[in-house]
Amino acid sequence: MFTGIIQSLGFVENIDIKKNIYVIKTDLNLKDCNVGSSICCDGVCLTAIEITKVDSHYFFSVNIGEETIKKSNLINWKINNKINLEKSVKVGDEVSGHFVYGHVDGTVFIKNIKKLKNSWEFEFSLLNLSNNKNTKKFIVEKGSVSINGISLTVASVFKDSFKISIIPYTFINTNLSNLNINDIVNIEFDPLARYIYGQYEK
Repeated sequence: MFTGIIQSLGFVENIDIKKNIYVIKTDLNLKDCNVGSSICCDGVCLTAIEITKVDSHYFFSVNIGEETIKKSNLINWKINNKINLEKSVKVGDEVSGHFVYGHVDGTVFIKNIKKLKNSWEFEFSLLNLSNNKNTKKFIVEKGSVSINGISLTVASVFKDSFKISIIPYTFINTNLSNLNINDIVNIEFDPLARYIYGQYEK
């Protein structure tokens, strides 16, 4: 489990297409991680199958299954892609965002990016998820959503899209600063919204 507070950025160092093994380079301290540890990569919970340290950099390898490739934007990862990283939360850690499982619901694309005076406004289209009739129910104003593993608050909801306001700290310290209109991102709905909806439907 994660909190959606990005701890560092990583870069795709190597890709073995035949085995679906990706090597990620990062400055994030992985001293407390072991083989088998879960690391959230762009919102996807992945298992480290190898961890090494070279100078001040850590390198960890992950094996990505077919279902993850199908559900996420990882199929678009290329060498040097910048990705958001978060280690799994430990008992007693502060939960500054919201609970994120790393089980993405699918992908959405960026419909628009607008630079405001003190923030950025990102609009995400929901058309990629149109086959899921419950999608809109999980996106509510002031509710939480995970985009590429980042815990964000929904500002506005429209028929087929929603907007999020991004403060400078989040913009600079995540890969949102590298994204453009029409780029594909991973989305995970707030688990709390799921539970409430599930109880309401009973």
